[in-house]
Amino acid sequence: MIFVIICGLWLLAFTCHVRLQPARYRFARLTPPGRCMAIMGRVAAPACALMLAIRPDGMTGILTWFASLSITGLLVALWLALRRRTAG
Repeated sequence: MIFVIICGLWLLAFTCHVRLQPARYRFARLTPPGRCMAIMGRVAAPACALMLAIRPDGMTGILTWFASLSITGLLVALWLALRRRTAG
């Protein structure tokens, strides 16, 4: 269950990162408060995921954190590629 939560936090971080680059990914610009929230999400989500991962067991937690980073990064990249393919 912790792995799913960590993946969700990474998903939040990656989507905040994507939303902060509207021209590159063809999204609408964020308002200043939305931009501030996206920056906080991009910073806080991986930190929370790391704390959650290393709480039960340190080294295994770090490996879990990196594994979830890789899997979620690939999923977001696939989503962006499919989105770009259907849009253009």
